[in-house]
Amino acid sequence: MRKVLTALTLLTTASLTAAACSPPGSSDSEDGLTQVDIAFSNPTIFTTGLPYYVAVDQGFYEDAGLSVDATFTGGGSETVQAVVSGSADIGTETSGPSAIGAYTSDAPIKVVAASTTGLDLQWFAEPDSGLEDSADLAGKTMGYSATGASSHIGVLALSAMLEDEGLPAIQAEAIGGPPDNLTAVQTDQIDAGWTQPPFFLDQVADGDLVVVADGGEIGDYADVAMRVIIGNTSWLEESPEAATTFLEVHDQTWAWIFDNPEEAVAIWKEAADLEPAEDVLLTSFDYYDREQLRIAPLDGRDVILDDAVDYGFAEEPLTEDEIDELFDLSYLPEH
Repeated sequence: MRKVLTALTLLTTASLTAAACSPPGSSDSEDGLTQVDIAFSNPTIFTTGLPYYVAVDQGFYEDAGLSVDATFTGGGSETVQAVVSGSADIGTETSGPSAIGAYTSDAPIKVVAASTTGLDLQWFAEPDSGLEDSADLAGKTMGYSATGASSHIGVLALSAMLEDEGLPAIQAEAIGGPPDNLTAVQTDQIDAGWTQPPFFLDQVADGDLVVVADGGEIGDYADVAMRVIIGNTSWLEESPEAATTFLEVHDQTWAWIFDNPEEAVAIWKEAADLEPAEDVLLTSFDYYDREQLRIAPLDGRDVILDDAVDYGFAEEPLTEDEIDELFDLSYLPEH
């Protein structure tokens, strides 16, 4: 796993260099709102783009006194880089081990809330591939988005499970987002690619793709915060109230989404320019419940810490003082 740690260290080092000339900050805008720069890990996925689009459409940020500038990254590891460099104040939907890896490289980063609890990903293959379930993936190539992403953790965890059963390890390949994985599967670059609602729900329903691995069956992640919300340490210290306000709005937005699924889907489809019909997008709610998208409690911290070491994101376990410094939930709004 040395390659994983080395790759993450190089990315973090580059981000820290950028941080020297890009200090974080949230100043009051001309209209009196507090500026907050947020990195979201995908513009279209249910857990990333949807809450941002809804919060904007419904005026939740503005009502709370925030002016939010959103940057959409290519995945959780890029979100970490954005926060570390100071180009974003807060980042959502990044894996805990990725944040831990950055922290152990002296990155100015804190984990401030849960983002998605449980491993909500799936891996698909073509129907004529001969692959039917996760056991068939032993020795095969599986795609993930980028080093340190939850899709990466999922592949590593599944490979470890198969190896424990005496089966060959999976060959993990960094491919990018779901559309890139679909292309890679269709061109025989990989055997199985990852997805997350709403991508390919219609193709699976029509039998054009088959699901061969479900994140809910990988490891013991059902009650683990597989993706977290992170903040730049300097910005958090300078703007604690803005951080708490953002988290409160984020949580309230999810509550509104689950109370108004059809309206939320209509906003999502238009803002993200999604191709699937609204009835297909509505099936995303079959994969989630409100509790999975909670910001607190942040459960499964011990599992996250163990994964960081087991999968090479940290060379050694964090001390109790380091854990307390990294996982700082003091910015959470009171419930």
